[in-house]
Amino acid sequence: MGCSVAEQAWSSGRATQRTLRGFTLIELLVVLVIAAVAVGVVGVSAQAYLDRARYHQTVLDLATQLGRARGLSQQEGKPVVVSYLPQTRQLAIDGQAVLDIAPALEFTYTPMPAASADRAAVGEPIFSFNADGRARGGQLALARGARVVLFRINWLLGTVQLAEAASP
Repeated sequence: MGCSVAEQAWSSGRATQRTLRGFTLIELLVVLVIAAVAVGVVGVSAQAYLDRARYHQTVLDLATQLGRARGLSQQEGKPVVVSYLPQTRQLAIDGQAVLDIAPALEFTYTPMPAASADRAAVGEPIFSFNADGRARGGQLALARGARVVLFRINWLLGTVQLAEAASP
């Protein structure tokens, strides 16, 4: 009848080993190991990317909040104090927490001298912006590994100055 050799083998129940052959256990294990290594490499790279992105976002947020505090002091016509709450790792403006500092980031600061610090400030006062545009205070640094960004306030103009520095 016009059947091919493969059809005859199947119909007669005598399939050759070559037609029924699939993947061996060794081949499947090799593929699984390669897939696991690929997932591990991608996972480590993704975590490093997320840490780097979190650092950059915190630097931007910190600069934005300091600028906001300066604008708020001029808008309301009263001094605005920026302080740090070490127990919760938060930055506060006039006692209200506005920014969380991730535990993976190193946050160091020089507080305002006790004589010039506002006694009503919550936390440890770092900067104070005055309604006339001037400012006073210490400095703060945000670090991740060898990357450090320093935040300082120009006391005369009240502007926020950022500088990248090498880690000590």
